[in-house]
Amino acid sequence: MWTGRQTLGEIEGALTKLRREEGQLDSALASAAGQAERLRAERVEALRELARIKLDEMTAGRLVRNLDAAESRALQVLENRRLRLEALNRQHETVMADVDRAEAERHAAAAAVEAAVEEIDEIRAKAEARIGEAPAWKDARKSFEAADSIATQAERKAATSEAELSEKKKPYDNDPLFAYLWERNFGTAGYSAGNLVRMIDRKVADFIGYGESRGSYAMLTEIKVRLREHAARQRRAADDLKATLAGLERQAMVTAGIEPKERALAEARHKLAAADADAERRRKQLDEIETERTSLVATGSDTSYAEALQTIADADAHDDIGTLYREAQRTGTPTDDMIVRRIGGLGERLQGFDKEMADLRKTAREIAERRGEVERVRERFRTSGYDHPNATFRNNNEIGVVLGQILEGVVRSGILWDILRGGFGTRRPRGRPDFGSPTFPFPFPMPGGGEGARGGEWRQPGTRGGWKPPSGRKRDDDDDDDDDDDNFSTGGRF
Repeated sequence: MWTGRQTLGEIEGALTKLRREEGQLDSALASAAGQAERLRAERVEALRELARIKLDEMTAGRLVRNLDAAESRALQVLENRRLRLEALNRQHETVMADVDRAEAERHAAAAAVEAAVEEIDEIRAKAEARIGEAPAWKDARKSFEAADSIATQAERKAATSEAELSEKKKPYDNDPLFAYLWERNFGTAGYSAGNLVRMIDRKVADFIGYGESRGSYAMLTEIKVRLREHAARQRRAADDLKATLAGLERQAMVTAGIEPKERALAEARHKLAAADADAERRRKQLDEIETERTSLVATGSDTSYAEALQTIADADAHDDIGTLYREAQRTGTPTDDMIVRRIGGLGERLQGFDKEMADLRKTAREIAERRGEVERVRERFRTSGYDHPNATFRNNNEIGVVLGQILEGVVRSGILWDILRGGFGTRRPRGRPDFGSPTFPFPFPMPGGGEGARGGEWRQPGTRGGWKPPSGRKRDDDDDDDDDDDNFSTGGRF
């Protein structure tokens, strides 16, 4: 079984391997491009030599100048491209090293948070076991449970009565004349109107029997208010007793030595937040470099390289070169025949390198797409909070196999997210999740959760409270959670 942190590390490890593979392809592309450039230079030199042998001085001179100008322009473009690629590759290597270092620091910081959480969990569990035998705690627990039961019943009764009373009030609410008089406070000290309106309102009231109806409606409204006020009083009483109980539990944890552990956890969380921000900032820099490099090398949109090839192709298409070939082929002179054969051989080899580079570009594009897909899974993993210290993945073998298949190009990364969702679980604290509340130092997994920080926001040092597992996955205790959300919740009631 992997923890959330270990699973994130495996995903990031796969990304690193894909990046290394992209780097190897870049080197192969650079080597093939260099070979092609060398062959083109040899071909141009052979054309010069052939021109000097076969053409008159004026024609040969003009052709050589044209070839020299084309080669010069092409070499300048290719040199600029080479320098740009080299600068990008150097920058990429530097930032890659920074990302590796930053992610290692984040991994260490996350491990420190996990260790601090584990120590606090252990102390809380020991304090809970110890205080469970204390008479004062037993009495406080018994009083709270009784008060909580009364408050719950009062709240349930208030809710039920509200539904029943709402049904009984409907005939009054649906009567526009009654509603009009009620809103104007007719028949009470709050009623205010001129003589004419008073006379009309009185006739309306007599017509619908408002006097008797108002008393019944007021009683229905009053009952609803009184029941809700009673439920609120009972809940406040229960909360007071709960605070007393939590105070006893807190004292037990303090006696057990939890305060220095909480300070250590707070410090570890701040370090993790800083390390996480640094790693993500450097990763963003790396993404920007990779986007530029992919556009230059792997996508076929390398305009500078295409410009250089077109420059040479335009020079080759010159009529003088066509004439040169035809004349050389008609004669039986061994020297020019040998040069023509050499030019033909160079052309065939150039076609081979062009095909090799096209294949390398295609492979690089496919790897870049796979890396982008895994990057999106990684981001979704973090956004969902799957790297939480209490997150677990029981299907680690299956995750490892899928990551390996993605690296080999056998499957796409879309299946990875489904595997992650299917294997996700949470490790519960040893004791009661709400023990010692509301002094919860960290968002532990809890049923419910309520509103508050969600998903990856658990990394923020200020978050605390109940952490709600996402996505309808099961916790490690096999309790079902039917929530269909990809995020977590913190900060619920205890």
